Amino acid sequence: MLKFDSKPPKSPRFGTALTALVIFVIAIAAILFYARHQKATQPGAAGQISVPDMLRPGDTNFEYYKKYIRIDNVRAALGISFNKARVAFISGIITNDGDRKVEAIELRITLFDAWGKFSKDRTTTPVRPDAMPKRPMEPLEQRAFSVGIESVEQYWDPKKVEIEITGLKYR
Repeated sequence: MLKFDSKPPKSPRFGTALTALVIFVIAIAAILFYARHQKATQPGAAGQISVPDMLRPGDTNFEYYKKYIRIDNVRAALGISFNKARVAFISGIITNDGDRKVEAIELRITLFDAWGKFSKDRTTTPVRPDAMPKRPMEPLEQRAFSVGIESVEQYWDPKKVEIEITGLKYR
C-alpha cells in the first residue's frame, strides 16, 4: 500500500527577510558613502573661494601691481532663470599688462539702479588656481570672465556697473 506523507511547504520568509536585510544594508552603505563624498567635494563657506596669500588694498605690493591689470569690454545683460528670478550677467576681459604671472584676481562687482543708488554687489575670483585654465595668467595675456548675480531688482540699470579689484596674487 502506498503511504503519502505530505510535509507542510517550506516558507520562504526567512530567505526573503535575509535578502531584504542585505539589500537594505548595502543601500544604507551606498548612501553614507555618497553623502561623505559630496561633503568632501563642496566648496568653502557659502561658496566663497579663499586663495591663500592674496594681496589686499593697502598693501604696497597690491597697489604696485594693480595698475598693470586692466578690465576691458565689460558688458551687462539681464536674464531670467527657470524659477523666474532675474539674473544679471556681467562679462569682460581681464588683461595682465605687467611682467609677472598672476595666479589670482578677486573682483568686487557693484550694481546700481536707474537712479544711481546701490542695488547689489558680489565679490568673485574669476582668475584662481583651481579655475580653468589651471595655470596663471602670463604677462600680456588676456582672459575672459563671466559672473552671474542672482535676484537683481527690477530697476537695475545695466549701464551702471562698477568693477573694482580687491585682491591679487602674483609671482
